[in-house]
Amino acid sequence: MKYSYIKLNAQRKLLQNHFTCFCVSALPYVISVLLIVLNYYLYIFLKNIDFDFIPFISSYDVYVKASLFTLSVCVSFVLWKISQIYSHKYFFSQMNKKYIKLHFRQYITAITVSILKFFLSVAWSSFYLLPCAITTATLYYAIHSGNYTFSVMLTLFVASAILFIIGISFIYVTLKRYSMCNFVIFTETNIDAIKVIEKSIILIENNMVRFAFYNLSFVGWILSCVLVIPVFYVLPYIKMAKYSFYRAITKPQERETETQKPIIFYFPQKEKA
Repeated sequence: MKYSYIKLNAQRKLLQNHFTCFCVSALPYVISVLLIVLNYYLYIFLKNIDFDFIPFISSYDVYVKASLFTLSVCVSFVLWKISQIYSHKYFFSQMNKKYIKLHFRQYITAITVSILKFFLSVAWSSFYLLPCAITTATLYYAIHSGNYTFSVMLTLFVASAILFIIGISFIYVTLKRYSMCNFVIFTETNIDAIKVIEKSIILIENNMVRFAFYNLSFVGWILSCVLVIPVFYVLPYIKMAKYSFYRAITKPQERETETQKPIIFYFPQKEKA
């Protein structure tokens, strides 16, 4: 599988509608910032307001405020997730040249999958980082007890660092098993959240490590976003490139031919008169 041809395909899809792709890709980030600001001001408002004017609520003032703020956070999560789904749907449609319309059940499934992926991430992180946590705890005890030599503490420190790097690497690769969940949701209408995760694992099982390295190949582009201006190209490019990878592994017969030369930027050829 040639990464350069997959990326070239993504660059082609961005032609002539790059600005629209950027706006759609930036939408979830803009929505998240707005919701964070709104929740912050809601927190300030609830902190300063007094419910003494409502007798039967004033005695439960703390619980009412906590409930209202929790409800606001939950609604904010749903709104943010909907904007994220819309963004992914747009790039999926652009890559497949086919407009798709999501049903209400698919939105519910996508939100449920996000929640399940969060708990799976926590579970895998706990599993892979457990050896590092044990070694770090032993190092902490050795430092505070003062009964161990410098060489022992140095060994524990190095072991903790190595185990942390190994654990993070395994977490990163393992979580790629769930990277095709959106693809499954967009292609299948009547499917529950568990089945979505199962099918995502099946689809990317033989390409999990490849996809992990494929994502790492964008590190340079991501670091360039520190200069702000490159983000206008990088944000839509990375999203389109991921869907280009999905298409390459699900429809291998449509991959680019080897005769085409990979390039960094693709410019359409002018038609001869």
